[in-house]
Amino acid sequence: MTIAGACGRKKGTGFDGYALIATAGDESLGVVDLTAFRLIKSIPLGARPTAVITGSGKGLVEGNSYVLTQSNGTIHKLNRELTRVLSKKVAGELSAIGVMPDGNRLVAIAGSSRELIEIEAGSLNTIRRHKLEGGPVAFDVAADQHVAISTGERGVIQMFNLETGANSRAQVPGPLGDVRFRRDAAILLAANLRDRSIAALEVPSLQSVADLPLAMQPENLCFNSDGGQLFVSGAGMDGVGIVFPYTLEVDETLLAGRSPGAMACSEKPPYLFVGSRNASDVCIFDIGTRRMIGIVEVGEIPGRMAITPDNQYALALSEKSGNMAVIHIAAIRGNKWKSGAALFTMIPVGDRPVDAAIVPRRA
Repeated sequence: MTIAGACGRKKGTGFDGYALIATAGDESLGVVDLTAFRLIKSIPLGARPTAVITGSGKGLVEGNSYVLTQSNGTIHKLNRELTRVLSKKVAGELSAIGVMPDGNRLVAIAGSSRELIEIEAGSLNTIRRHKLEGGPVAFDVAADQHVAISTGERGVIQMFNLETGANSRAQVPGPLGDVRFRRDAAILLAANLRDRSIAALEVPSLQSVADLPLAMQPENLCFNSDGGQLFVSGAGMDGVGIVFPYTLEVDETLLAGRSPGAMACSEKPPYLFVGSRNASDVCIFDIGTRRMIGIVEVGEIPGRMAITPDNQYALALSEKSGNMAVIHIAAIRGNKWKSGAALFTMIPVGDRPVDAAIVPRRA
């Protein structure tokens, strides 16, 4: 189903690749052809997938992608033909998965055993395990081999240098949410859910350098394409906060519809897409002017959002409806009625889509 837009809008050519969709209700990975805009196959996994990743490092440039099934602690490897070629149980359960900058290693956090686990990307063999002080909530990987983990209610942040083996910790008034490294890896930003603030910590010492108060709980964090602005949404206000991570300042709060939730940013043009946590719309902002330029109805409660690498399309998953909404970015035309954006198409992808990764078609 393709929904027509206004006359004169630029037609979409499709992205020459695929969206990999973790469908937790189907216990499978859906593959959407982004040229034809349709689901072309599902890959059974035998357990509920919670995350799917791909990357551009040395180990992943060959076309490998990885899917996490949290409940059984297993990582599944897909080759460039999008065929599952290896599955390996790493722990009793795994909370999240990421890839190191060189692409040769994966990292995962295990909540029940309280571990950070390094994994060889090719064989999926475990390289080493690092003990954590509490149950991990979130983690991030920096370009300089550092990995930072927040441990929720305890307010502890731990950081490991996987190159040297050095580690450090910090105690922040908890509970904590997400963590993000600044693009230059010199500062770690941590979401303090109790105080509604962003804690800025020096890397690698984790000494506190600033505390940035917000109007909302920092439940969702999203950098713009160059890393110079951090957008924050969460309970407490129908708005999105803007943080400057290099000057460590809170700039302003943008009104952003009802209960702003998941976010994504395109690079060219520089737009911010904000999904509602309890409605059916995505608000679109021009990052340069800070103005809302469009509101798009995308179905029930948009969740995980992603932008195609060519900046042609914004994708929004709805766990409730089982659809992936597609917004054609080049067709957006801002106007004072916020009506200059429309839904390009809606694709049924399966039961409970929870995560997505985009991969180019391999020659």
